[in-house]
Amino acid sequence: MKILISLARFMLGGTETYSVTVGEQLERLGHTVTLQASEASAVGTELAASRQLPLIIGDSDLPDDLDATLVQDAANAYMLAALRPGLRQVFAIHGLSGYEHPPSGLDPAPPVVVFNDRIAGHAAALASQPRVVRMHQPIDLERFRPRGARTGRARTVLTLSNYLGGEQLAVLEDACRDLGLELVRLGASGSPTIDPREAMARADIVIGYGRSVLEGMAMGCAGYVWDYGGGDGWVTAESYPLFEGDGFAGSATETVIDADRLRADLAGYRPELGTLGYDLVRFNHSAATHSEELVGLLGEADPPAAEDAFEERARLVRLEARAAIRVDGMEAENRRMGEDLATMVADRDEARALLGQIMNSRSWRLAAPLRRAAALLRRQR
Repeated sequence: MKILISLARFMLGGTETYSVTVGEQLERLGHTVTLQASEASAVGTELAASRQLPLIIGDSDLPDDLDATLVQDAANAYMLAALRPGLRQVFAIHGLSGYEHPPSGLDPAPPVVVFNDRIAGHAAALASQPRVVRMHQPIDLERFRPRGARTGRARTVLTLSNYLGGEQLAVLEDACRDLGLELVRLGASGSPTIDPREAMARADIVIGYGRSVLEGMAMGCAGYVWDYGGGDGWVTAESYPLFEGDGFAGSATETVIDADRLRADLAGYRPELGTLGYDLVRFNHSAATHSEELVGLLGEADPPAAEDAFEERARLVRLEARAAIRVDGMEAENRRMGEDLATMVADRDEARALLGQIMNSRSWRLAAPLRRAAALLRRQR
């Protein structure tokens, strides 16, 4: 088959990593794969090029002989139904934003792929009542694999996040400093990279959420679920089913991970958690198996009937998506400004307290006559 993998924006995140992972696997199965997005960043373009997958920006240069498409945003689903009548569609949900929902206006509705029970329940509640296909988050086990045994004591903690910052980051930094652990940060909140494997190979513990934890576990790191949205702690044989059902999003339990809990958990690191993590990923998250299942879905899906209104619906969804992205950006900027202001206030209060200590000290009082004499000389000059 000639398959198009379509998404709204090709930047650097979980959706993009999923797209190139699946794209490579489909090519290994003999299919022709093209990536397509409405817009792309330089690092997103670099990611696609690093996997030698063609990336089309916009919808004017689409191949004419496509057989099926894996779509990951509603706007492109409508646009492809309008531009390519008869093209079979499968929709993958990665989040709960409106533009990430499957398009309710397509008939028949495309099958919807979900990667955890939390999203599956949400998709099943949609008014369009799509067919929901539960799969596991795919990890390329040839790309991500252990490179050696971990030692008995943890030395390096790796966090992969586009959002971790502020007070949460300070809590993690303090815990690592107290325990003598080196902290390495990747992602938009640290150093962006299209290939985290070298950092993972050097780390003993990976902290994050979603597929970043799974990739670290596949490299033999102990996985710890914790990010801006909360956390659940270590991935173990007992906790894995619950965490996996939640998509490793940090909301599987009612656990509250504060500074003391985080420090105690990291101090309780065991190297066998890395071996266990690799086995869990190997048994449950093979990208090869995932892609084989996708081929079956893409081959049997019924193409939606075309309607004149689809292009207008695509435009409206894109407008909604842009507004949501701008709002998210403004909220992030407000948080950064609030954190900067809090730091300035804390520095001011610390300076005032220090000045008060100096002025109340015995040496300051004894030097008072000298200061008055110096001031009198300055006035006379």
